[in-house]
Amino acid sequence: MRKMKSWKLGSRIFRIFAWLLPYSPLRVFFHKLCGVRIGQGAYVGNFVLMDGQYPEYIIIEDETSIAPFTMILAHSGASPFHQRFNLYHKGPQRVHIKKGAWIAAGAIILPKVVIGEGAIVAAGSVVTSDVPDYAVVAGIPAKQIKEVPTKTEAE
Repeated sequence: MRKMKSWKLGSRIFRIFAWLLPYSPLRVFFHKLCGVRIGQGAYVGNFVLMDGQYPEYIIIEDETSIAPFTMILAHSGASPFHQRFNLYHKGPQRVHIKKGAWIAAGAIILPKVVIGEGAIVAAGSVVTSDVPDYAVVAGIPAKQIKEVPTKTEAE
């Protein structure tokens, strides 16, 4: 039991470093120490909040960019009031951000969401459902507004 508590304390300290450090590779390093799976060449901005209770449910693939003040949540807990009445309870669910995705500042990614390869999530959006590959989504809740042109389409 003691070992688990010290690990939780260490994880909380790592999250603080990941949140505040001025250099993205160090932020990525500390998020990885917390249990988030992050691929090569990923950028994580300052003040990015990744689920502190279930970081192992978050997968971020290579060459993604996550701007400052983004929140990535793998679970959602009810208030004690709602828990007493069993009105709402969901366990942790995976969040998967695929290769080359770009999450703009202040976006919120909710549990059980897959952000497609090369997709763009606009600033301040709340993503409640999957985002297709090479789609641009915006709004609350986020809806597709256009597609990202791929190399073959641009030529």
